Amino acid sequence: MKIFKYFKYIRDRVMKHNISLAIGSVALAIVTWFTISITQYPSIQKTIAHIPLSTDISGTSAASNDLSVMSCDVSEVTVELLGSRTQVGNLNNENLIAYIDADNVSNAGKKSLGIKIRSKDDIAYEIQSIEPDTASVVFDRYETREFPIKPKVLNITAVEGKDTVDEEYSCTPDTIKITGPSARLDEISYCYAVSDKTLSLDSSYTVKNDRIQLLTEDGVEIDQSPFEFSNTSFGIDIPVRTQKTVKLTVSLVNTPSDFNSDSIKFNMSSEEIVLATNNSETEIPDTLDIGKIPLENLNINYTTTFSLSNILEGTDYINVSNLETVTVSLDSEGLAETELILDKNRFTISNIPDSSYEYSLITSQLSIRVIGPEDIIQDITAGDIIADVNLLNSNIVADQFTNSVTFSCPKYDDVWVYSDSKVTVMRRKPEPTTTTVTENTDEDE
Repeated sequence: MKIFKYFKYIRDRVMKHNISLAIGSVALAIVTWFTISITQYPSIQKTIAHIPLSTDISGTSAASNDLSVMSCDVSEVTVELLGSRTQVGNLNNENLIAYIDADNVSNAGKKSLGIKIRSKDDIAYEIQSIEPDTASVVFDRYETREFPIKPKVLNITAVEGKDTVDEEYSCTPDTIKITGPSARLDEISYCYAVSDKTLSLDSSYTVKNDRIQLLTEDGVEIDQSPFEFSNTSFGIDIPVRTQKTVKLTVSLVNTPSDFNSDSIKFNMSSEEIVLATNNSETEIPDTLDIGKIPLENLNINYTTTFSLSNILEGTDYINVSNLETVTVSLDSEGLAETELILDKNRFTISNIPDSSYEYSLITSQLSIRVIGPEDIIQDITAGDIIADVNLLNSNIVADQFTNSVTFSCPKYDDVWVYSDSKVTVMRRKPEPTTTTVTENTDEDE
């Protein structure tokens, strides 16, 4: 038994000695290799990838010219370095800085700039290569500009009998200041405060916008990421007004008292208009008289045009129809005309202003045109027409003057006279009357 124990003891001592020898050999080899490397190969070449490219231009001429980097087409680089093994060996993409050379940039635009490398710990090395060695960089200046802002509502309507008009919407405030690259600011043509809310309104209302929209001249929406806004909250004021479809009419004036105005019909280019008002106390009428037509001006081919803006001027009514003028013409169907000659004995003179004068007609005859239903006109005569020279409100400054004439046809209530002629009237003082006195003699004397 003792012999076996002795052999086991010897075996364990040999194995322990070999392991120690192996470890010592490895350590000696490492020290030897390191010593040889340092003494025989002091410099090494090292490639470092994924170094982030910095676009910080602080302290460069670009920064002194108020320029900023808008974009850069390189985000990271790979560098190959040559240097001391003890120093370069410790470099990596975390203690190296890649940056663009912006020292000679003085104006905005797209520039091709060289890329440089430096270490954070001022370690000495030689740059063998940088990949890529240039970057395309866009420079611009940041500016703040003020733009008018307009409202845009997409889903707002008015209840029946009410209306809203886009042109009457307004924003409060009505301008917006935008800060961003000048070249990008140049793209902005339209600014909108947009509401996406769905509303049905019966009275004026102010709604807050949901977003800001920027558009180019061609209506293309602009990316807002480069911009800062002075304000993003706007009130959109939406006036709601009352509106109604109104019938258009015209009226005859200067008609004889016994004339049937309903016998005359007119054709109108439009018979109705849509009127609105922002005044809640203003009532919109059912009909609108757009003009007065003197009966004496009404010939068988009569036509005239009325301006709606002139008619509505000074009122609370707003024309919301696409209608600016209305043309009115006589409906001559079933009508005829004839020419008659009136002698002076067919004229009367009324409303004499000064009874101390006698008034008489100098005009001996007057040609007139009589219009009415065909079956009446074919039988009408001058004896059916009454002509009156009305001196009421006449401005008489001489003994001979002209005056208009009014006509009537008592026999027919649907016949009228078209004439713009005037007659000449004369006034004179009557001759004084003389009285003859006869003296009586006394026969008894």
